[in-house]
Amino acid sequence: MSVRQDKCPNNQFIVKELATILIDEKATDTFGVTRMLFKPPFKWDELPKQYKTMNLWVMRNYHGILWDARDIPYDKLNDVLHIILKAVGYIYVKGLEKKKWLSDIIKGSKTIINLENLGCPSMKNNEITSCHYHEFRKSSIMYHCALENVKQLKCWIEKKTQMQSPSIGRSLELYYQLEERIEDMKPQDIAYLTKDFILKFALTKIDRIWNKLPEGLQKDKDMIAHRRCRKHYNTMVIDYDEFDGMIPLMKDCSI
Repeated sequence: MSVRQDKCPNNQFIVKELATILIDEKATDTFGVTRMLFKPPFKWDELPKQYKTMNLWVMRNYHGILWDARDIPYDKLNDVLHIILKAVGYIYVKGLEKKKWLSDIIKGSKTIINLENLGCPSMKNNEITSCHYHEFRKSSIMYHCALENVKQLKCWIEKKTQMQSPSIGRSLELYYQLEERIEDMKPQDIAYLTKDFILKFALTKIDRIWNKLPEGLQKDKDMIAHRRCRKHYNTMVIDYDEFDGMIPLMKDCSI
């Protein structure tokens, strides 16, 4: 999902253009590509002066969408989002602000992944010139477009995973689970992850997932070295009410 927005008081943003694209093209129970423009929630004259200045700059230099551009009433935004996202389990956006905004709308009913956490680079080259949505004073500036943005994000995802749809969605699920809640992953999913991958991205959680690791990894000396030393630091030996600090790793234990 990608949005183009303006700012309003309290530093909140107003969605101008919204676009989505399906990552798993095998799925047939949801929308493939969507793009829509929303009417502003209030008139331009109702904006404070500082926000008029800010939004005028954004219109001229970034998205090129007129304030009064009309398509869908703004009070229908939440309903539209729920319809579009009804059949999906994972939503990918770029930027923490967009993730927080969407989280407030869907109230935890979906998993939202910020692609920046997966290393997604800047989309500075994502520019177009021929789009009737982006027509501010028919400027020669190459404005940024939400639809072109989601297309480029999908291309980046495909290259990142080095896989073709329909496996991309599943691959990103594993990336997200590894970062956010690897403890909840199933053993068969953890089995897809290499030793180096786990040591790089889930080093501090090896103890928590130990019983889910494949037998080969449980016998690996590097994996064992990064477990916490329960031999010398356990409830039979140490009073945890008086213990301050992390239990040392096996490789760092000096006892």
